[in-house]
Amino acid sequence: MPRLYVAYMWLVWKTSRVEDCGYGRGGAIRDQYDGFVGMLWHEEVFGVAWDYRDMRPHTLASLGDSGEMITRMLELCGFVVFRGGSSKRASRRRQVVLAEMIAHMKKTGRVVYGITVDGSYGPYHVVKPGALLIAHRCKKPIVFVRTWAKRNLHLPTWDRMAVPLPFNHIRQHLRGPFFVPAEASDAEVFEAFRSKMENELAKLAEESTVW
Repeated sequence: MPRLYVAYMWLVWKTSRVEDCGYGRGGAIRDQYDGFVGMLWHEEVFGVAWDYRDMRPHTLASLGDSGEMITRMLELCGFVVFRGGSSKRASRRRQVVLAEMIAHMKKTGRVVYGITVDGSYGPYHVVKPGALLIAHRCKKPIVFVRTWAKRNLHLPTWDRMAVPLPFNHIRQHLRGPFFVPAEASDAEVFEAFRSKMENELAKLAEESTVW
């Protein structure tokens, strides 16, 4: 399955027009700040392994059989994968993997994290706190990324996962950097920033569908 995925996405990319809508700045942002935390919505997760392979990012995958297959796909595309994302049976593991990711970013240069911030089970377009906590603890900027195709097949999942079709027009967006306020240890400050990021990321998603 992972090799079929790579072959399919190669076909999509080879037959499509890919337009840079700010994504090309990602490398400069990574180098300037010695890494960053990329935030995106789960609806575009099908293309993630292929779409962002040039950044060689780090991410996390849930436990279980589906998480194992996703991990194999991601690693085939050059990702570093932490296991223990949004799983209904692994809340304790989520706290452990979050600490591992923070520790890894603090001791490793030029780390790029790519995190689907509404998790594996939703709610749809609701930002969960993990990515923001990593950015805050590691003093790294946040960027929004969005790779969206004009023509998609939408699966009957909670997020209507988008599968890009061949012979397409694809845009790679990047917005930011944004910085978590220094006072975000205060719960009210953190929640206000989380809400702001949620609204801005949802706005990018809406804008990306206009052709």
